[in-house]
Amino acid sequence: MNKIVDYLLGLPKTLFINFRLCRPIDAIKLPIVVSRKVKLASLKGKATFEKVRPGIVRIGFGSVETVDYQYERTVIYVSGHMHFKGKAKIGKGSRLSITGNATFGDKFHISAAGKIICRDEITFGSNVLISWETLITDTDHHAVFDNQTQLHLNPNKKVTIGSDCWIGARANLMKGTVLPNNTVVGTASVVTKPFSEENTCLAGNPARVVRSNTYWRE
Repeated sequence: MNKIVDYLLGLPKTLFINFRLCRPIDAIKLPIVVSRKVKLASLKGKATFEKVRPGIVRIGFGSVETVDYQYERTVIYVSGHMHFKGKAKIGKGSRLSITGNATFGDKFHISAAGKIICRDEITFGSNVLISWETLITDTDHHAVFDNQTQLHLNPNKKVTIGSDCWIGARANLMKGTVLPNNTVVGTASVVTKPFSEENTCLAGNPARVVRSNTYWRE
């Protein structure tokens, strides 16, 4: 019943986000559905889809016992480009700040209170599951320069997440991260570099391979 109420009360925001981000021919199909608890902070960018279907992207829904839905709001800030290759779920209390290009593979799911900050480029493969309170970003947000040469020391770096990856709670995936297919990232791990071996478990700060020849199932 609560979900039905959220859908109905969120209808004005659903209409607004579709006709602001999508092409009119796509917007009339309402490919994006948002809950009443979603804050539409900025909608100056665009959203495109591999195949447009009603409700293919759902924002601000889900049942997560660790999030107090009464006080948590999902925040959407899009002045860049979001491209969806299939179904996507962006859970309660999550924050999206997209000023670059973000690509979401089919069956993308971030559960709750996660943050995705894309200044240049972040790419997700298909069947990616991201647990609560995670951070994924391709930037340090503030530029650092060499005092003598004025060389920019920390430019933005693309983040690439392969298919069939599971990101554990409170993990941080920083700029330059590359996760091959079927990677599991342990809780509270900090990933700061590219990895190349598929079917592994990563853990630690900084993250390293702690087990190979693995796979996971939801």
